[in-house]
Amino acid sequence: MSQDQQQVLRHPIFGHTLANCELPHHKYALSLKGPLVHVKAVVKRVEPDKLDGHVGHMHFLIDHIEVVTIKGADKSLVLPEAFCAVRFGDNLGLKQRIVGLEEGQPIEMQGEYIDKNHAYATPDNPGDPVLHFTHHPVGYVLYHDKRYE
Repeated sequence: MSQDQQQVLRHPIFGHTLANCELPHHKYALSLKGPLVHVKAVVKRVEPDKLDGHVGHMHFLIDHIEVVTIKGADKSLVLPEAFCAVRFGDNLGLKQRIVGLEEGQPIEMQGEYIDKNHAYATPDNPGDPVLHFTHHPVGYVLYHDKRYE
């Protein structure tokens, strides 16, 4: 890793991150300053929605991850399994939840990848890496030929 890349990793604007450069999505408040990854995977486990009024989060685990593209890190960073927290129900996330999400089904996603050393543990995710910001203006979800942004 070059000295410039090491400085980016320690730079206070980035906090804890593995992105090796500043990326356009880092300007958004919801960004955790991680690399941007586009993956194909399989839904491994679906948790009940977490609702707070009309806003919610879908929590699910994906595995058999195939990295299509990654910006801000080497694809070797991405582990074969990740936890997904997908916000829905307001203008900060998806407009609607992903319809019919079920285990064993293929899914394609783009979002910010947070490695397991920097992801926050939750009851649904005790330690997997996290794929988040999978909605406008950074990411999306493609499931059963329907695109959610």
